[in-house]
Amino acid sequence: MQLLYIITSHFLDLFFPKSDALRALELDLAQQSPNAVFSQAKEIQDGSIVLFDYKDEKVRTLIWEIKYQGNRKLAAICVELLSEKLPQRSPFILIPIPISNKRRRERGYNQTEIIAEALMRHLKEPSRITYLPKALLKTSHTESQSRTHATRHERAENMAFSMSVAQEYESKLKGASIILLDDVTTSGATFTEAKRALGAVGARDIFCAALAH
Repeated sequence: MQLLYIITSHFLDLFFPKSDALRALELDLAQQSPNAVFSQAKEIQDGSIVLFDYKDEKVRTLIWEIKYQGNRKLAAICVELLSEKLPQRSPFILIPIPISNKRRRERGYNQTEIIAEALMRHLKEPSRITYLPKALLKTSHTESQSRTHATRHERAENMAFSMSVAQEYESKLKGASIILLDDVTTSGATFTEAKRALGAVGARDIFCAALAH
């Protein structure tokens, strides 16, 4: 298996060469822990759990690779730190922030689901968390919050009423404790909209977690 991995890695590097930034990041991560490589995020006012500071160039490379390249290896590296910060009360329902059908067709995946799946594989007691990737729907396409220079108010308007809970999951979410997961939180508008949709069906405690801010 190791030989196959090496051959596959060389093949991919030959036909799909890595960027200099990614190569440098992988080298750093091979020598140091993620906490030593990435700048740590400051606590944010809404109480969201956030790992890294998005202003750090290496953090931006990390997010870019997961968001636009579907890099599962980097996602797996991050979730070990993320799992340590999650609330210890149980049971929880883990819900990744959804993307629109248009965005999913463009990328072929939802990057936040990649992070969530890595987290579920990492957890030592996954039974305390139920993973429901299809519970929350993006009902209208909106521009990426991390790539827009809009004001906080404009971002909130951009996200307003863009999500809903899938009808078949409403009864499961009523009274439930939720962990909302995203790759990046900027103004908090995405989490606010997701919390509105979940609160409308009676979700009880909603915690928000992201890799970067």
